[in-house]
Order: sequence, then C-alpha cells, then structure tokens
Amino acid sequence: MFSTRKLMFAVAFPLVLAACGDDPVEPGGVLTEEEAEALLRGAMAALWNESALVHASEDSIVVRCQRGGRITGAGKLPDEEFSGDTVRLVVDYRFTPSGCEVTEGGMEFTVDGDPTFRYEFAIESIGSTREEHITGGFSGGVKWKTGERSGDCALDLTLMDAEADGDMVDGSFEGTLCDHEVELGARGLVPPL
Repeated sequence: MFSTRKLMFAVAFPLVLAACGDDPVEPGGVLTEEEAEALLRGAMAALWNESALVHASEDSIVVRCQRGGRITGAGKLPDEEFSGDTVRLVVDYRFTPSGCEVTEGGMEFTVDGDPTFRYEFAIESIGSTREEHITGGFSGGVKWKTGERSGDCALDLTLMDAEADGDMVDGSFEGTLCDHEVELGARGLVPPL
C-alpha cells in the first residue's frame, strides 16, 4: 500500500506542476483586434437598428438586440442648440448592454454592462460658410463572452477627420479598443444623419 501511494504521488506531482506552469494557450479574457472590432460593430449595429427600438423618451432608450438581450441608454436625445447662424446637434448617452447577443463578421458575442460605455457625438453646422464640424467618441467599457472565453473590453476612441457624406459620416475612430491601438472606419459606428 505504501508503494502505491508513492507511485500515485510520483504520477500526480508532475501533472500538478504542469497545470501551475506557463500555459501555452492564450488567456480566455483576451480578444484579437479583429474580434474587438466585430464586438463594437455588432453592438452599434444593434443600437442603430430602429426596428428594434422598444422604448424612447427624452432621456432614455431601450433597444432589443439581434439574438436576445437589450441595450438601455440614458442621456440626452439629439438636441439642437442655436447660436447666430450656427446649429449644433448633440448626442450624449451612457449605454448599458444586458445579455445583448450580437453577431458580426461570423463572430457571436454576448455583451453586458458594468461598466457601461459612453457615446458622444456632435455636429456643428455654420450657415454663412456652410462648414460642418463633426466630433465624437466612445469611452468606458463592456463585459463580453464568446464561446468559452469572456473578459472586459475598455473603450477610449475619438472620432477623427470626420465629414458628412450624404446621410453617412466618414472618418475614423482612433484610440484603444480592448487593449488594442486601433483606427476604425466611422461608417456603421455613427448613426445615419
């Protein structure tokens, strides 16, 4: 019996050490840059889907997500501010996804808040010069799950070189997304004007 214990220990000890050592498998809480972009684009596609709007008031909205769950927004609906011949349209919302299931580029994610993410967008139009200035950004973060992996994704993106093209906005969002330095095309990340 004593020798059986020694044999069990001799077999089990290397297995325990291997489990505690450096694991060559990538950690579960990390998204690739491609996955991070798909996560953001999927969540924003859910937000801009007018047919999925469940509730809208002066200071909140609720949107049903593609495959289940929802996104709740609190803030201020587009509001026009006038100053002389200048009109400024401002959107400033904090969004909280709750079990929001989205797909993008063949990838599936479940997105949750806590933290929440903030979306800011402003367009300023000067009548006398016909100039338009467009600013915006994302900040905060979300929790995500895809397959057996899950983690947090922090957002700190600023809209750069933005200009209106019909009812769409061209430009790029630059900054960090899920710990990746990125430059993402603005189309699809800004609602139609």
